[in-house]
Amino acid sequence: MAEPVLSVRDLRTCFRVPGGELPAVDGVDLDLYAGETLCVVGESGCGKSVTALSILRLLAEPPARVEARELRFDGHDLLDLRPDEMRRIRGNRIAMIFQEPMTSLNPVFRVDNQIAEVLALHTAMNRAQRAARVVELLELVGIPDPKRRARDYPHQLSGGMRQRVMIAMALACSPDVLIADEPTTALDVTIQAQILELIESLKQRFRMAVLLITHDLGVVAQSAQRVAVLYAGRVVETAGVEELFRAPRHPYTLGLMRAMPGAGVRPGQPLHVIPGVVPDLSERPRGCAFRERCGRADARCEVDDPVLERRGGGRSVACHHPLDGGGVP
Repeated sequence: MAEPVLSVRDLRTCFRVPGGELPAVDGVDLDLYAGETLCVVGESGCGKSVTALSILRLLAEPPARVEARELRFDGHDLLDLRPDEMRRIRGNRIAMIFQEPMTSLNPVFRVDNQIAEVLALHTAMNRAQRAARVVELLELVGIPDPKRRARDYPHQLSGGMRQRVMIAMALACSPDVLIADEPTTALDVTIQAQILELIESLKQRFRMAVLLITHDLGVVAQSAQRVAVLYAGRVVETAGVEELFRAPRHPYTLGLMRAMPGAGVRPGQPLHVIPGVVPDLSERPRGCAFRERCGRADARCEVDDPVLERRGGGRSVACHHPLDGGGVP
């Protein structure tokens, strides 16, 4: 198998809080290959966005503290790079689409100035070349009348068009890796589908590797080749997308699938919910962090913390009592 374009080993990110540290990401391993989409999925607060920000070294240290056994991209460990070396990679070789485009775009600058700034930082283009490239990028992401729209301010664009501007900015330097953090949040269903289709077509065109962060399993089913399920800052299951949906092995993964609208729920019936809440990570419980929400937990789960183990093929599960793979009831 080809070498991963991005390899993450034992990523740990803590935040300094009153009375100690909060481990938001606790030992995450990920491999991302050229031309694939890896979805990182889990409910709010499980560490998805912090994982992405840690990879790009976008967290202020302190209060954050980011460590990893390996955070390798193109032969370099990103944690060993000087700030100026990291800036040459960030936005150039590794780009990111942030969760909310209205807060990610500067409201007092026109769209063309914001995209051109990326080109000015990472290319030798002159002003005329940058202006032409901006129009080309806006056309590439499907914005109508791109020459006129390039002179708009962010508030003059719809939510879907602002997200397309963010994608154009991320693609400005033809990155090897695109990290998309909840790229369809707050968009209506039709626009969500358009944005996901756009990312997929651009991935295939440029053979990018895409790390897609989401809490929506519908997005996972539509977009991913592989999936990593996070819970309480740790990966609890990884698998190919078809294998995962056919036969989830971790009880948390099964709970997420049962909670999807339409997952065996008759009209008028309430949706399935996973009982309880994510534990307080500043006081992480002993043993399995999911045990108090799990119907399969026993005395072993109270004392032994499960580790991620291979379960055949590309499947890995961190559970003392994994499901038998019978599918979603």
